[in-house]
Amino acid sequence: MHIKHIGKPKLIFMFLPVFILFTYALLFLETVKYPGFIGNHFLIDAKVYFAITIVFLIFSDAKSNFAGFVLRVNRLILIPLSLIYLGFSLLEGAHFTNYVLSTFKFHLDGLVLVVLFSLSIYLVDKFKNTIPRTFGKLGPIYAAMIFLITFFMVKNITYAANTGISRNSYILFHLRSSYDDKMFYEWGVFYRFMVFVKNNTPQDATIIIPPMEDPWLMGSGNDHFVRAFLYPRKLIQEPKIIPDIKAFGPNTYILITWGKEACKPDPECHGWPRQEIAAKRIIYKDPDSTNVIETRENSVYKLEDDKYVYGIIEL
Repeated sequence: MHIKHIGKPKLIFMFLPVFILFTYALLFLETVKYPGFIGNHFLIDAKVYFAITIVFLIFSDAKSNFAGFVLRVNRLILIPLSLIYLGFSLLEGAHFTNYVLSTFKFHLDGLVLVVLFSLSIYLVDKFKNTIPRTFGKLGPIYAAMIFLITFFMVKNITYAANTGISRNSYILFHLRSSYDDKMFYEWGVFYRFMVFVKNNTPQDATIIIPPMEDPWLMGSGNDHFVRAFLYPRKLIQEPKIIPDIKAFGPNTYILITWGKEACKPDPECHGWPRQEIAAKRIIYKDPDSTNVIETRENSVYKLEDDKYVYGIIEL
């Protein structure tokens, strides 16, 4: 079978070192601003630039003094960048979630992308000759496959690295912490909300939760996630407007939940339930603990009058 090299636009590859520096700049900007800043303001996610750079590097044969200089500098900064990331991760583990952000004003989940980018460039440059760069008639499709593999690997490795390192560093410095402290470190205010619901509902209760969409997608609207905390209570998922509340019998509760994901228009899109509900009892959660801050008997729930964003409604 005839094997041919994928066509290489030499002009693009001549600018490879500039593209590497440009991608570094984007990743550092997201580290200072927030992960996703580039995608939100310039429509293209920074991880796309990351993946494109790796594809260019794999298929580029262009050599220049400037390219060699950029690759040498990348090798030199890889270890310091890694040590800086690990050091700040340990520092955060010794204190509390978002300690680095609140104290040093940058995002650890942005910095890990910078480290991963530096490591990827080093590995591709070192082992480029062992990576197949020809693939028969597939041509550009092969390059597109490498791009997609790189993009999704970056997303998954970034999440795994952040989660794994933060968990282990916290455990390392808090060997005697209670179960609640460890769970709060991992899940934050959502864990306290779930404990509040458990403490104020019987085990055979029916819990009505919001739809699995923003802003409740990854929290109170994710029935699989919520079930892990509230089992053996029965969960029923309803849309934004609950169609027939009267169909539910006694021992039924509705979550009052603000939602943590972004949505539009903000903040009007937050808050659930989104309708008036005649309640036997409304129990509001203290924002800073798992305790009850206020209880209203035989009341009518109204979202616009709700001064507390988390609680439960007993029908």
